[in-house]
Amino acid sequence: MPDSTPPTAISNLAGARASGLRLSRADYLVRFREEYPRCSQVDKLEAGQRFREPGYAPWEAAQRGNWGEALRLAEEERPALARQYEEAAARGCRLRRVRIVELPPSDYVLWEMSILRLRAELGEEIGVITSAGISSGITAEDGWPGPNRSSMQHPPPAHMPELVALGTTALYELRYTHEGDLDGAVRHTDRELIEACRRDFEQLLATSEELLTFHDRVTAPLLTARAERRPADER
Repeated sequence: MPDSTPPTAISNLAGARASGLRLSRADYLVRFREEYPRCSQVDKLEAGQRFREPGYAPWEAAQRGNWGEALRLAEEERPALARQYEEAAARGCRLRRVRIVELPPSDYVLWEMSILRLRAELGEEIGVITSAGISSGITAEDGWPGPNRSSMQHPPPAHMPELVALGTTALYELRYTHEGDLDGAVRHTDRELIEACRRDFEQLLATSEELLTFHDRVTAPLLTARAERRPADER
């Protein structure tokens, strides 16, 4: 898979932050819920490797080290997610996502893949990017080669933002606390900026690996190995 150079508009988005509208978490969620039903395309870029999802049962189970339960609870999300994708398809809304992954995957990314797999199976277009390629030394026991990680990619650029673009109407740069909790967003409405970031997103998606292929090859064996281990509190 070819390496991907951070696109210009997206990687320099911090320079346009002052011209955007800073929203609290609650205000961002209200705006998103108002605008989402009216847009025909949603593009999402995820670059962070560690987030928190407090209150979300599959994530909570993974946090406890009970990966078997986490995978079971993730699968139970399928009917609710299916309804969301059926509704989006009925109104002609295209859903796309690029997930940047540092190898070996963090616990959060590994858990998230169990959810992203469902989303991909239900119709979301999801690509995965590892900026220096994927090591061929993976094993089902987390056996990544060499403690110095010389064959691993470098972490995603620190300035790579978390983005949600709602068509050409609004571009949200999501903001997180140091602990990884959603802390609101910066809303951009400049049409030229949105179009430039969308072109960058297209570039990233074109150089990505389809998520289901990546999952089968890289993260599924790791999740299976985790799920087969008994949680510490059950030993």
